Amino acid sequence: MITIPIKHHITNHIQENSQPCVMALGFFDGVHLGHQKIIQTAKKLAKDKGLKLAVMTFAQHPSSVIPKGPTITNFITPLSEKAEVFEQFGVDFLYVVDFTKEVAKVPHQQFVDQYLCGLNSKHVVAGFDYKYGFKGQGDMKQLPIDSKGRFEVTTVSKFEKHEQKVSSTLLRSLISTGRVEEIPQYLGRSYEMTGDIEGKGRTCKFSFDPTYYIPSPGQYEVTIINRMVQAKGICEVKSIHRPGQLTITFFDEVLFEDLKDARLQWNNFMADFEMDALHAQGDLRELEMSL
Repeated sequence: MITIPIKHHITNHIQENSQPCVMALGFFDGVHLGHQKIIQTAKKLAKDKGLKLAVMTFAQHPSSVIPKGPTITNFITPLSEKAEVFEQFGVDFLYVVDFTKEVAKVPHQQFVDQYLCGLNSKHVVAGFDYKYGFKGQGDMKQLPIDSKGRFEVTTVSKFEKHEQKVSSTLLRSLISTGRVEEIPQYLGRSYEMTGDIEGKGRTCKFSFDPTYYIPSPGQYEVTIINRMVQAKGICEVKSIHRPGQLTITFFDEVLFEDLKDARLQWNNFMADFEMDALHAQGDLRELEMSL
């Protein structure tokens, strides 16, 4: 997979060297089952049409630039992690747009002209709620109009499980309330973080990208996975912790000392820390009513 950073305005060099593709659009934080449906739809279309499979995402979450609602600066899958998942799905080109105030002001028709047609999109795939252009004035009903027949459009319908829309918002809610054991049914895999292990014996430090979304304070059963090692232990998440670092205590003595590119897999919540009457996995509204 080739990753291509995009700044506004897109250079002629990038546009002239872009290959005909099926373009999947989205921020894709988590690359959950709903996101996977979009990518798999685009992948099948690319195969059927003999085109390259491309994904366009943003380097920053739009909320960090557009002052509307909560600002998202921590991610289920930071960009480097997201790129690895895309590569596993067989994506040929990953376009990473630097989302700035200038990009936020681009009118929807100009976005289509420069960012979709300009990158040689022959078919565009996105979720039913995808919006683009200034103030989100472009949507999946507007996209076929803005395309002016230059590419086809496929809209992927809402993906639900257990009568809930599978979304990054849902995943963040589960993580922020400690319900990591519920993540696999929506993500398609356990919630994981990539980082480095330092230490020996039963206790070690796990260092990671500080932009990862951290579960709520508490004690969790986790698994450390590496190409040669798999070990279970307990990870303590405290209200105040050093950014980008967690402590893990293994159930058994381990032989390794330092590991690069290890994966911390969050298995299940075990106990509260510093929460007294509140439980990390409880619905705060219900708890407030009962107290």
